[in-house]
Amino acid sequence: MKKLNGFLALSFLSIFSTGAFALDLDKPLPNWIDHSREQADGKAAVLAPAHRGVTPSDFRMPAEYEPVSAVAIGWAAYTPMLTSIAKAVTGVAKAQLWAVAGPNSISGVPATSYSQISAPLDSVWMRDYGPFGVSANTGKPGIVDSIYRHYQYRRNDDAVPAALGKAKSIGVYGMPIIMDGGNLMVDSRGTLFMTKRTYLWNSNMSEAQVNTHLKNYLKVKKIVTFEYSGYPGQPADGTGHIDMFMKLLDDNTVLLSVAETEPYKTNSEKAMAWFKANKAPNGQPYKIITVKGWATDAWYTYTNSTLVNNVAIIPSYTGSAEEANARAAYESAGYTVVPVNTDDSIVSGGSIHCVTQTIPGAPGKSVSLTDVPVFTDITVTVPMAPLPGNSSTSVDQLLNGL
Repeated sequence: MKKLNGFLALSFLSIFSTGAFALDLDKPLPNWIDHSREQADGKAAVLAPAHRGVTPSDFRMPAEYEPVSAVAIGWAAYTPMLTSIAKAVTGVAKAQLWAVAGPNSISGVPATSYSQISAPLDSVWMRDYGPFGVSANTGKPGIVDSIYRHYQYRRNDDAVPAALGKAKSIGVYGMPIIMDGGNLMVDSRGTLFMTKRTYLWNSNMSEAQVNTHLKNYLKVKKIVTFEYSGYPGQPADGTGHIDMFMKLLDDNTVLLSVAETEPYKTNSEKAMAWFKANKAPNGQPYKIITVKGWATDAWYTYTNSTLVNNVAIIPSYTGSAEEANARAAYESAGYTVVPVNTDDSIVSGGSIHCVTQTIPGAPGKSVSLTDVPVFTDITVTVPMAPLPGNSSTSVDQLLNGL
């Protein structure tokens, strides 16, 4: 695809595109683009915010370890894995399950805890294209919808946050930067952790401009950035996301994936150095827990988990000698651990965290909905080209589907 210069106009549309890709549950799309089956159309993204402007001042993005009302998944691949996740979410974690393009029912999942959302999908990677859950002081949820990096290839995925907002009568706010949910991690005190890939994706904006959007929409106060394995070139793990090597277990405890091989080894060491040099929100040193990751046919990590109401749904890999250590790491932070086999998904660039998104709220209760929003069409400008003189190849990576 020809490299784009300047800006592309982004239209926030209320009509969803079905795209050209035919969903195949037996041959799912990877986290990156499969050029043998996908082609960029070069058109504007398909998003439909219900509200103009930023989120209200009383909204914020909670940490994953705060109360969760619902977990959203996209029923587009890896049915055994998604079924196991669904059982854990609605069972021991006592949350609702929202399945986009899901079946009428899921074995072992109570009907009272399950919502089937009728909307088309391209892929299973809900964490990246799905809704960023925010909540008000009243407990009412909201959705922040950023620009999915693959929007030129995966139209249906790009429309999911607005589809969920409509289905659940939740207000949606459109954040005009490219941001995948897998590269977004917050604590309960307003600190956001991400890799520098966010800046590279939005490389015709200054870092300060990107930070302003994140602070305005997610109501975070501080932003901490890390490199990723392979930075600034092609991500070695296929994503460049923070959830592939780091997991906040609470405000003062972090789980890091450490490795013996490059480029993962150095990347983990740099992340560890930051946590050793900085204080946790309680004023004490961070408690740092490590678990081994490794690279063979893929990058295998135990940080790609999902936390739901004191339950940690963690990856399980066949034959791994590290699972007991991973389980002990989560248990040491007070979590009930539910392992789910992710052998099939990890070779496509993701595990548990990559296929789930959490909606904040009180556990075990129905989501307290906002007033039914009116979805309107607006147009904003989206950065797609590097600043003059920027030698980074990140925009080429973005347009080529990495």
